[in-house]
Amino acid sequence: MTWVLLDYGGVMCHPPSETDLDLLAAVARCSRQEFTDAYWPGRLDYDLGDLDAAGYWQKVASALGRTFTGADVGELVRLDISSWLHLQADMVTLIEQVAAAGHRLALLSNAPAELAAAVTALPVAAHFEQMAFSCFLRSAKPDPACYQAVLGMLGAAAGEVVFLDDRPENVAAAAGLGIRGVQVTSPGAARAGLVAHGVLAAWSPLRAAPSQSCSGLSPQE
Repeated sequence: MTWVLLDYGGVMCHPPSETDLDLLAAVARCSRQEFTDAYWPGRLDYDLGDLDAAGYWQKVASALGRTFTGADVGELVRLDISSWLHLQADMVTLIEQVAAAGHRLALLSNAPAELAAAVTALPVAAHFEQMAFSCFLRSAKPDPACYQAVLGMLGAAAGEVVFLDDRPENVAAAAGLGIRGVQVTSPGAARAGLVAHGVLAAWSPLRAAPSQSCSGLSPQE
């Protein structure tokens, strides 16, 4: 039986919208571009669990030349999580089709603990037997150790797994271990890749499901 292993950010969810980023920037008291420039440098450390939420957001504050209060950090965490929870309806439909076809589903995401908890609580998470996050693995894509840890969790050989991710370097790293990969540029591309790997029948339609959100941008996640 084939395992289908999905990335989360950029695959299952839309990137944060301009509105999301503007809300975050307003709390940080800066422009959207200033916020984006400060957001990324420490993100991998946050995704790996080397920084907790307070440490990460104070690093963002330092990059902006200011400090955040505890209330600021709490609101930034809330808005950051919310910005990641705009699910792609067609990807939810695709996940449902994969599950209905009898394949086993797992998730592998570069994400901090707060986002991991929110993703795990989404209704779509019920389709996943395993959900692996970098903050708990203490390794992140495209580090081969990240994929090896997940293969161990699944009890699967590399050739038994089809991996979907939007970042080519993540797909390439998985392929280096023998994991079959699909670079996701759209739900249609994801479905085509699954058809090519024999996971779904070529005739099965991609039907739009109702939009889902919880209350889901990182190119790394």
